[in-house]
Amino acid sequence: MRQMPRAVRLHPAFDDPDAVLALVEGAGPYWPLARYAHSRSERVALGAEARSVFVPPWFRQDFAVAGSALVPGAETILHNPRFVDAARGVYGDEVVVMPTTVYVNVMGAAPFPFVPHVDVPAFRGVTRADHPVWLLHQMQAAGLFERWRIHIATAVSWFWDGPGGDFHYWPDGPDGAPAVESPPFDNVAIVADNEITYHGVGPVGREDDELPLGLGLDAELVRAGAGWAVVDHGEVRARYPLRSMRITLSWKADVHADEAAATRCADGSDDLTLEQVVDRFLEDLRRRGVDVAAPDDPHHDEAWIGALAAVYRPLAPAIRSG
Repeated sequence: MRQMPRAVRLHPAFDDPDAVLALVEGAGPYWPLARYAHSRSERVALGAEARSVFVPPWFRQDFAVAGSALVPGAETILHNPRFVDAARGVYGDEVVVMPTTVYVNVMGAAPFPFVPHVDVPAFRGVTRADHPVWLLHQMQAAGLFERWRIHIATAVSWFWDGPGGDFHYWPDGPDGAPAVESPPFDNVAIVADNEITYHGVGPVGREDDELPLGLGLDAELVRAGAGWAVVDHGEVRARYPLRSMRITLSWKADVHADEAAATRCADGSDDLTLEQVVDRFLEDLRRRGVDVAAPDDPHHDEAWIGALAAVYRPLAPAIRSG
């Protein structure tokens, strides 16, 4: 499979986009994106300030996980043949594409961007099911575990024709020029390997749009009459007209070079262990002249986390206005 990130622009993304939008608007509740945030140690490792979590009016719901639909009707999105074909356009006609995931983000107006980032990588034997997100990102940044990386195709599509909310992505790497998809979005999708392709969202809405403050991680976005309501501990904190929130639909599929590679991933015959991961990091760190002790607890050891972050932290691109 290709090693350098690239992207495919897909149009049309859906045979019946109105049906997809109706499915999204009828689902819920949606939960704050901040619920997916990392622990303090993970935020330090990924370069974020260790501070209390700010919860913007951005919400998510999983529609399909592990190849199974969680929301009635999501099967048509999960098995969208247009996404499968576009994934082959990124990785090659011979690959095996196995759809796994669909989730939806619903974003209220905010005067700041959804900063450029990469999605959570996965490796054979080491995934977010049993290991912290910070470790997976450091494994990706180090470039020491590519042999075990599970390639994941992501299709991102949108329903939004308001101001702001441009989708920025870097198909030629973080040092390359960004590509931008701007509203009004007309049944399009961008398909790429988003575990290595940086992407982000420009500020949504107008500068004078009100931003609800003080939301907690237990807040919910629900349908209320002809629009949306943000409810936090039984109190309505904000209301939005139905089409005033930016909707993003993300589809993911595991991509294998061939049937043999798919079988190897399924049977675990070439899985990494945590011990192997630590040993490989230690070998590379010592080669670089970094003296760090083997951690007793590789998931939580602060000195270990700090050493990996200092050596392997990548520099993300930025969304620039104008």
